[in-house]
Formats: sequence, C-alpha cells, structure tokens
Amino acid sequence: MFLTLLLAVSGEHSFGQANYPISSYNTTARAFRNLLLTNQQIEDNDTINEEILDLVTPMVQDSVIGRKKEHHQVFLVGWFIHAFGNYNWRAMNPVKEKIVGTIKRASRSSEEEFTEYDINFDLYMHLHKYLWHTFPSYDLSGKTRRENFGHKGKKNWNEEPYVRDTMHIDMNKYRMHCELTPPKAFRPQLHYLFYPTQPGTDIEQHPNFMSRFPSMGFYGVNCLDCNHTCHAEIHPYDWIWWMNLHNGTGAEKTWLVGLMKDGSNRFRHWTHNPKTGKISIPFSFHIDGKVNKGRSVTVEHLVFDRFLDAEMTKLTLPTDLISPNREYMLVNFSGASAGDIPVTLHFKSAIVTNGLKYWFSDVNWDEQNHILSGFFNMATSVHDVYTMKVTFAQE
Repeated sequence: MFLTLLLAVSGEHSFGQANYPISSYNTTARAFRNLLLTNQQIEDNDTINEEILDLVTPMVQDSVIGRKKEHHQVFLVGWFIHAFGNYNWRAMNPVKEKIVGTIKRASRSSEEEFTEYDINFDLYMHLHKYLWHTFPSYDLSGKTRRENFGHKGKKNWNEEPYVRDTMHIDMNKYRMHCELTPPKAFRPQLHYLFYPTQPGTDIEQHPNFMSRFPSMGFYGVNCLDCNHTCHAEIHPYDWIWWMNLHNGTGAEKTWLVGLMKDGSNRFRHWTHNPKTGKISIPFSFHIDGKVNKGRSVTVEHLVFDRFLDAEMTKLTLPTDLISPNREYMLVNFSGASAGDIPVTLHFKSAIVTNGLKYWFSDVNWDEQNHILSGFFNMATSVHDVYTMKVTFAQE
C-alpha cells in the first residue's frame, strides 16, 4: 500500500528499492535522541547543537599531509619570508582533524589578493574534548610570542589562553579560526546555493543559515598561522557541515554539507585534486506504531563539478551502495518488532555517475522508546567541489 502511494506521487519518475538490516537494539544515545528535539530547542542550546554535529564522521583520501610547513607562493617573496623570517603555516598534526563549535564571527576577504579570497569562521567550543584540544596550539603560540607587524594592541603572553588554570577555563578565550579560499570558478554558485562568498549577504541573511551564531563542524589541517600571530587555525578546511534550523517545519532536520579543495596556491602539500572522501550524517526517527507513516530523506545536489569515477576505488566502501541515478528509492529497515520500517529516499535531481554513492549504516532500533537511528553516508570523488543539502522529515 505504502509503495503504491509513493509510486502514484512520483508519477513517471524512476523508483527503486533497497534493504538494510537493523544492526543493533540498544537504548538510543543522548545525541541521537536530541535530533528529535525541535529546531528551536536545538538552536537555544549550543552544547546540544554541537553534540549532534559531533556525530558526523568525515574523511578525505589525502588526510595525511605531505609537509609540516606551508608558505605563501607570491613569486620569491613567499619563499624568502618563510626561509628568513619563519613566516608560514605550521601543522600541529600530520593528519587532518575534525573540530566542532559555535561561530561567533564570520568574515571573508574584501577582494582577491593574488589567489587568496578567504571565507572565515571563528569557532568557540562548548565540548571539552575540542576546547582542551586547542591548548597545545596556544601553548606553542605563547612560546613563539609573535605579534602582528605594526599592530598596536600587544598580547599579554602571561594570561589565558597562553597560560591557564585548568580549574577555571574561560572558553571565550580560545578561538579556532577556520579558513578556506573556495575554488574561484564556483564562488558565485556557492554564494547563492551554499554559503556567502560575496559582499552584501551575511550568514544571518543567507537562507542556509538564517542565524548569526550557528554551530558548525570543520575537517582539515590543524595548524598555526605564523604569517600573523601564530594563532590556531583549521586551514584549509576540506569538509564543512551544519544544520539549518530555520528550514521547513520545526521537526525537519536539514543538513548542509560541503567538500572543497582550497582554491589558492598556498597549500600544495596539504590539499590536492581530486577531492575524494566520505562523510556520515546522523538521523533519528520516532516510530509511533504506524510503521508506514511518511518518513523521508531528501538529497539536493547544490554546487559541484566533474566527478572522477575511477578514484572511488581508493575508498573502502560497503557493497550495499545507492546510486543517485534514480529520483526515488524505497529503503526498508528490517528487523524491528513492528515489521519493516520504510523510508523514502528522494534525489531532487538524478545524476548518472559512479563518483557519488550513498548508503545507510549502524542502524539501531530502540524498542522501548520506538526510535530508529543511524547514519546516512555519502562518498564522492570530485575535481574541486561537491555540496549538498540533506533533509530528514517525518509526517
């Protein structure tokens, strides 16, 4: 009956079917339960928002960076100031890292300088594991004691965050600056469809945010920017993700996810073409006894360029993959006491490529609380950029 209704709604559109067994029967973890809160409840609590975003697991094929330091590439000037002035970016870890927090300031370059046009976010962390993880960066910055050339306001290297009493931490002293130059050819599309890249629109005005202080997640190189004050950065970030808590109904959960290569020529050993990676996005549905009640996952491809199908072999992927070459897919989750639980997967635009795959994993059925949860996964290999919007809805 449910399938017949869906076919009637989809009309002439292609419709497929996939089956995923429930893999665990545990009490739903708190962060997954929080996905069932209203969007307003999540927005009102930055810690809850960050705990949800922290469920996301990103990776890229070039996660191990090729050199500890990178420098500007402006003719011989970049090499000169790196070699003789030690002005450069210095990696804190040879492997790219994830960080989650809440934005207190978003900014961008006013104009392109050589190849640099940066989209910046200043991140402050409520989750202790990320806040504590910034301490080594500030400790090293405090030892280096570099000031911005010509800057009037001097730092006090003898106070927090450069020295600290771990029993009295002020989280507002610890900023992680997240920075990327998006690929130049895609900045206008990114501005209209993903996030602001041009003057005239701030994040609180952008339809994918509608909030001045959103919580966000980033994945990239954890480094010190010693071209300035050796401050802590994720630069460049490869993955970026957040929830738009002002989209649709209060119960719908809309995610924005992007994978991008840095578009400047500063990080030749830290980011490469193609961008090959995967990401896991959490979901939760409350099953109230009506197993055929409408539940859906809608994927909207936003800004993207050429997919590289052959590069997908470099990723370890499961066998039960879903291709976006159909507009509709009925996904059955089997193993619940009430019977199979159907979810409609809808691709707003069908794409014929093997460089983009989706699947569900770690599906859990909480019998006592009637909650189905798990991860919706995406893998891709793209030359420069792929961004998408994913909405989880339940009638």
